[in-house]
Amino acid sequence: MKRLLRQLLILTLLAGSLLMAAGVKVQVSSTRIAPGQSLQVKLIAEGNDARFPDLQKIGPYPVENQRRVNKIESRFANGKLVTQSQKILSFEIYPDKSVTIPPLTVVVDGKKYTTQPVKVEVVKGAGAGSAGGFAIRMKLDKSSVYQGEPLILTVDAVEPLQSGIAQMQYTPPAFKGFFVKPLGGERQIHQGETTIHRLQYLLTPQKAGTLRIDPASLRVGIRDLNAPGDPFGIFGSPLKWVALRSNPLTVSVKPLPIQADLVGHFAVKAKVDKTRVKANEPVNYTLEILGEGSLEDLNDPRFDIPGVTVYSDDAAVKSTVKNGKLYSSWRKKYVFISDRDFTIPALKLTEYDYAEGKKQTLKTQPFSIHVSGGKAAGAVPPAPKGMKAQPSQPAKAATAGNLPKPQVKKPVENLLEDPAYYARKAYEAKAARLPWYLAGAFLAGMGVMFLLLQLWQRRRKGFGGKIPGAKRHYSPEEALKILYPHINDDPAVEAMVRRLFRKNAGEAVEIDRKELDRLTARYDTESAELK
Repeated sequence: MKRLLRQLLILTLLAGSLLMAAGVKVQVSSTRIAPGQSLQVKLIAEGNDARFPDLQKIGPYPVENQRRVNKIESRFANGKLVTQSQKILSFEIYPDKSVTIPPLTVVVDGKKYTTQPVKVEVVKGAGAGSAGGFAIRMKLDKSSVYQGEPLILTVDAVEPLQSGIAQMQYTPPAFKGFFVKPLGGERQIHQGETTIHRLQYLLTPQKAGTLRIDPASLRVGIRDLNAPGDPFGIFGSPLKWVALRSNPLTVSVKPLPIQADLVGHFAVKAKVDKTRVKANEPVNYTLEILGEGSLEDLNDPRFDIPGVTVYSDDAAVKSTVKNGKLYSSWRKKYVFISDRDFTIPALKLTEYDYAEGKKQTLKTQPFSIHVSGGKAAGAVPPAPKGMKAQPSQPAKAATAGNLPKPQVKKPVENLLEDPAYYARKAYEAKAARLPWYLAGAFLAGMGVMFLLLQLWQRRRKGFGGKIPGAKRHYSPEEALKILYPHINDDPAVEAMVRRLFRKNAGEAVEIDRKELDRLTARYDTESAELK
């Protein structure tokens, strides 16, 4: 009899699987999007085995963030147990024009199925990288420059007022072939009904040709007020994420017509603190370069004087933008030590002025140093504080054929983290929920009183009460359910919840098990038992 029942159950499961198998469909996040907004696509196959096509592009747009998920669901339908097996391929693209998801062929359980095409309209109103009032845009102050001539890249992240924003995650563009330096930090500009979060970068092209600046990306976390939350609304609403991408940019970089140490328009000056010293007494020499252009990648000038020991510090470089132009200052200190007379030679630097289109030579004055006392016995004094000896080999000039490798700033997870800005956002959110906090605190106090009363009663009956929350291990799913309502109570809880969400999303995130159990046990009152 048991064997017969087992066979019937297996046949029922197989019948249910057959009923729900054989089918492929396409789902898109929206059929109307803004240019630069992420279009999320799911290819869903119902069956036990599915072979998806190898997708590299949809039209001209690269397929990104591909993921595969397997789902098995069982339920009773018309008195029968029905099992549904789904294989899901998800990916996203960033179209800037209307696009059609073409028919896609999937082999399910040995049989081919072809999906219907899906048309997605890209609405041109707000420009690239815009959705729901949020936007991210890039612009350059120049489109054509010489190699070594500086550019200023501006990235604007636009936030509408009263947006309910909780977080912005920003990834800067990929700077290939450029020397890169951020110009200050984030600036906030209030413009109409929006707040613009602005970053600027100093770019110096390191090679000639057409260079591309890939788009910057922005993920916006908005509190979803329509999503189900906790019954009291104390701990806020879950986040709804919007992914945006800016427009790419290209720069035409012309080769320098001459070899030059400097590209721009500069002035060079040098000075010494004294010209008459005793043997082995240091002479302090300061070299300064000021003017329009970039000095970030200038190789340090080197002095090679027989019988003289030379020390120097690291050059101090500053860059500012005034009236749309870049101005730089470069300052370096040297120390010369000798036991005989010597001359600090004139320093010559070749400059190419891209504004005038001409070459000129910048020159400092020489300094004759008289050393009294004759040759001094003993070792040369050690390097002054903050100084180091010059390299043994002369440094080459930063010419068109000898430019340093581009330096790329690492991606930033959270660009828009102005403490005052988010403190104000947090205060506004907490102020709106204050009555609920008070109600929650009152109910929590009543719950604690009830729990203490139960403990006292059980101890009187001889059960030997143990404190709830005995040590145990929690699964990530259990921990997430317990910790999520308390993200505003403790920064450590909020950080753990964010890591758990990222882990559930498939990211490689390390979770400290001891920390997870410790935090979860603190708020786990539902599973606490007396043993």
